[in-house]
Amino acid sequence: MTNRIKQIKYYTKLLKDNEYLLLKSNDEFFNCHYCSSPLAVLTGFLGTEGEAVIDKKGKIRIFVDTRYHLLVDKQVYDDIEVYKMPLGETFFEAFKKFYKKNSIFHVVDDISLKTYLKYSDFYDLRKYTLPKAYSKNLDFNKKQKIFKISDKIDRLTFLDKIKKLKKVYNNIAKVVIFNLDEISYLTGLRSFQMKYSSNFRSVLFLDFKSNNYILFCDKLSKKIKIEGLSIVNLKEFDGFLSSVKGEIGINFDDINLKNYVTIKKPKEIKTKSLATLASIRSTAEIETLQESYKKLDRAIFSFKNRIKTGLSEYELCEIFEEELLKNNAKCPSFKTILALAENSASIHYSTPDKNKILENENIILLDCGGYYENGFATDITRTFYVGNNPKNIHKKIYTNVLKAFLKCYLSDETNAKKLDFMARDYLAKFEKDGFYFNHGLGHGIATSVHQNPPLLSMKSKDIIKPYQVHSIEPGLYGKNKDGIEFGVRIENCVYSDLNFKKNSLSKFPFEEILIDYSLLDKKETDFVKNWNKFYENN
Repeated sequence: MTNRIKQIKYYTKLLKDNEYLLLKSNDEFFNCHYCSSPLAVLTGFLGTEGEAVIDKKGKIRIFVDTRYHLLVDKQVYDDIEVYKMPLGETFFEAFKKFYKKNSIFHVVDDISLKTYLKYSDFYDLRKYTLPKAYSKNLDFNKKQKIFKISDKIDRLTFLDKIKKLKKVYNNIAKVVIFNLDEISYLTGLRSFQMKYSSNFRSVLFLDFKSNNYILFCDKLSKKIKIEGLSIVNLKEFDGFLSSVKGEIGINFDDINLKNYVTIKKPKEIKTKSLATLASIRSTAEIETLQESYKKLDRAIFSFKNRIKTGLSEYELCEIFEEELLKNNAKCPSFKTILALAENSASIHYSTPDKNKILENENIILLDCGGYYENGFATDITRTFYVGNNPKNIHKKIYTNVLKAFLKCYLSDETNAKKLDFMARDYLAKFEKDGFYFNHGLGHGIATSVHQNPPLLSMKSKDIIKPYQVHSIEPGLYGKNKDGIEFGVRIENCVYSDLNFKKNSLSKFPFEEILIDYSLLDKKETDFVKNWNKFYENN
């Protein structure tokens, strides 16, 4: 009996007729999908975001957003029903189309509190226990060391940061922090326990009144001392949490149901001040990020010089990651997206194919990044062309994606939603050609490749602050009336200075052969030509 069939039988035994079970897809600490999750095992879907529901008869329905509309068809088993959510629709909104109000849903107790509260207003939720064998994260490596970043990069000490935080939480004596990005910021610690993350399993308890600060984490492989901070084994956290008296401040976005019900007097923290503090880079951090992007740029240059027809997607992806490590990356910061020809129309294409061979006149979309010694993620997307005669549609789509990028990059707009609209409004006219901009304009980036604030999307409420690092990544994906299918994305990570001028961390050139300068105005033309000359002169 296969593991998949075994798991399906286990879940269906928990259910009665007209009951449903939400398949676990996220890791309890890292809040990300992993290859051994029940969702991945039962559906075959390996994208980074998606939800699935199973019923008494073993029927499984998976829900994915616009980034995965093409990928899900390639990955899921034939017996899976797929629902492709339109742009902007949430999982909860999608669920309501299929499952009636007050339907009984079974959920694991490490479901996020935010999700639980939203769903419990509409559905009758029941908790179930997931066997350890089904919840084991094979992407997790406990042996990885936890390390401290350089004091030259992390200029503020732990106690300096606590003083700032104390002012923010001036009416809350005790706080528990579950957000791993925020813990990494406050402690200055990093690890590579989890694939594609420099965070580590941990919880941080802060008692401002008694100046008692405790970090619960996996046992350190070597002694790390941080002034003012006690470091305790993570196994002790559950017992400790149940023993704490009085109110405990928590962010409802970060806590799971299991921990929430353990706290005797939970108090919601509604401010995002800590997340904002954690998102703003110091001058030293910007400098080390600039050095990291130089290494990433060199890796992409080396990779580009090794591109040749006859190589498969899989081989090209291996070559890029080899160059990434040669250029001093510790590891990729996310699963490399490398897509050829029509596969580039799949926004988050994550399964490079050994049988998909690079041919002359092909588009290559490369979305990539690495972690470096500082533990910060890097991220960039470039679209390449192999050959000498790109079709008019290739140049038209590429150049207009470049124009959308420039409109946002050269703007001093700080409203994240307005920036997203700026690109979306401009690119909407290409829908008549069969090409669509089906994702957000950008995201924050720090110890996680997606760390917010800021979020640049249709629903964002964020105002971008100076020295917040974020991506700008417009794209167009589709197929024209002649059947030519491909996608183009251009992504740079940037920060704004105090005058709100955006500065790119990467200096990698745009794809000259795909640029139709007749579509650019003089300001855009001058900018692109000067940009592409940078590496000629350095």
